[in-house]
Amino acid sequence: MNIDIKKLTSCGSDWEINRYNFLNTLKQWHSLLKKNQLYPVLDYSLNLHNKFQELLAENIESRDWLDKEVNGTIVNDRMVMLDKAHKISYQLNKLIDFVSWALNMNNQILNECYALKEFVYENLRINCLSEFDKFKGKGYLIAPDNEKKLYKIFLYELTINWESEEPKETLEINLLRSIPMELMQESAEELIAKFVKYSQSIYDPMIFKVETDLDFSFNETLLPVIKEKLMEMINLNSFYC
Repeated sequence: MNIDIKKLTSCGSDWEINRYNFLNTLKQWHSLLKKNQLYPVLDYSLNLHNKFQELLAENIESRDWLDKEVNGTIVNDRMVMLDKAHKISYQLNKLIDFVSWALNMNNQILNECYALKEFVYENLRINCLSEFDKFKGKGYLIAPDNEKKLYKIFLYELTINWESEEPKETLEINLLRSIPMELMQESAEELIAKFVKYSQSIYDPMIFKVETDLDFSFNETLLPVIKEKLMEMINLNSFYC
């Protein structure tokens, strides 16, 4: 379902076949979005957008340089080189036309992804259930999976790694337990409180609860947005409530 950009944009390609294959992939992505499955389509589309932008800039620069060289050469004994240069320029134009077209087509998918993500973000709430100020880098999260009618309990941990001498935060979330909603005899707050009381893996941990009526795919759509929103909450007031 991902796209091999190198193969898709190789010089000498059959550009009509490439367009057909590209549209077929976008059709698959669009089908997943219609099912409200945000990932991995958003990652694929965003990665494609960035690579197409780089490719377009590089090849426009190469074409412009080549055109200047060709137009500035008037010596007869270099006509063979001119012919080769024209052929290269022709191929570059074909490539640029294709990438420009593909970039525009992909932008339509990317806009759909952003619209779906924004909708999920606005219809998903995370509440802090802990009563006291404490370290928020590690704790528990309970969230409803309305599609499968489950409550899911997660252990989350915020880690900081260094990349290129810059700190990068990563939020890891691990599923600990899934409880069918039909078997629950208490509220989500009571359920997570009881779980934390008897798990004892973390002393006096932070606890967050997700609220949403959405019944979208949990792993492909809700969980990535939950992680992003939880990260924002954790960082809102440093590491403390």
